[in-house]
Amino acid sequence: MAMLLGVVAVAIFILPSINPPAEADPISQPGNLIASISWPSGPIDVDIWVSHANEKAVGYSNKSGKVWSLLRDDLGEANDATPLNYESAFTRGLPDGEYAVNVRCFGCAKVPVPVAVEVRLAEGGMVWAGTVQLERDKQERTAIRFRVLDGAVVQGSESQVFKQMKRGDA
Repeated sequence: MAMLLGVVAVAIFILPSINPPAEADPISQPGNLIASISWPSGPIDVDIWVSHANEKAVGYSNKSGKVWSLLRDDLGEANDATPLNYESAFTRGLPDGEYAVNVRCFGCAKVPVPVAVEVRLAEGGMVWAGTVQLERDKQERTAIRFRVLDGAVVQGSESQVFKQMKRGDA
């Protein structure tokens, strides 16, 4: 009985080293393309809206589509104990087509609101980073539009031509 107990104990100690668990990267982001926005603290709620090609835009009222998913809808001070205001969305894959990232002042008690926008590839670096100024409540502006072909951003395809994603005032 003691010998059997010894064999079981050795097996328990050896098994984890045969196939060690994969190390998880604690700071890795989900998805292939990550779009994020941040804005100053205060009674302000800014929303990120993202789209791919002619698919329905993804934002607070449509949290996921075929390509994009909204990771977090930050309501500003109304729903958060911290002064950090931040929203992000990510893609699953990089299918060919046009991508667009918009910001919309959903509830802006004080304006203007500078919104920092960053769009980057999970592997491959920054696509675009800048600041979009929202001048009035319910205003929507396109931060960046660009095309992807064969998994890469088409150089020179970037623009800030407005593409409306959210209809109405609510």
